[in-house]
Amino acid sequence: MGFRVLFVVFLAVFAASVSVADAALPWSFVNGSAKGYSIQLVSASPVPGTKVAVGQTVEFRITVSYQLSIAAKGSIVLVVQDENNKNLLQGKPQQSQLVDRGKGKITLTESFTVPPQANEVRLFVPLVPQGLEDTDGELVLRYPVSNEVKSSTIGYPSVAAALADLHSKPEVQFRDEHGWTIAEDSSHHAFWSFPPPGSPAYPAAVQRVIVQGDSGIGLKLNILCESTQSACDKLVADFQALNQRVQDSFKGK
Repeated sequence: MGFRVLFVVFLAVFAASVSVADAALPWSFVNGSAKGYSIQLVSASPVPGTKVAVGQTVEFRITVSYQLSIAAKGSIVLVVQDENNKNLLQGKPQQSQLVDRGKGKITLTESFTVPPQANEVRLFVPLVPQGLEDTDGELVLRYPVSNEVKSSTIGYPSVAAALADLHSKPEVQFRDEHGWTIAEDSSHHAFWSFPPPGSPAYPAAVQRVIVQGDSGIGLKLNILCESTQSACDKLVADFQALNQRVQDSFKGK
């Protein structure tokens, strides 16, 4: 309990001290140093500096290495806040993992929806040795927030809204294909594909509608992707190629 109070105070002081120089801060860094324990970034998904959007559900996967000699045990905590030191987990407990004396590597994950008030998402990852109430040498990861609302061509404002509405319709048939959720809406001649949480493109909704044109049967492709730009670009390219193969097969009949 003592650590939590002091750590919150530390984060508030830290946020205030760096607010003036935010533009000069790197997207990931270790703030300060400590004797007898340290922490370093191994990998992070999304990569620090990746722009996240308001309303987007982001899954962070952070792998760190650590060294601990000052105590027999410790905890590594994942704290999610905005640029004003506000907790963004909405009452959810912070992810943490116990570690033993020595060297090691661990991975922490957290998923949450970016709120409209945030200009930046900051992940603070401290190693807290057992018995210490004050810590130093915390890993800091920063993600800028875009307030631009993504245009949607699927008829829903978000992936979650599309899934919820489709599930409410008894005529829509759902099935699982290699982890993907597939929904068949025969009343609208539409097929929906939703990637699983482990996919780089998650969350996303892909709608393919069978249309009759002057040149024959075709597929209209609509996609709403709420993941990173690179993952969304690849998702679009993959389904455009798939659509082309399907339409070529129509022409051969």
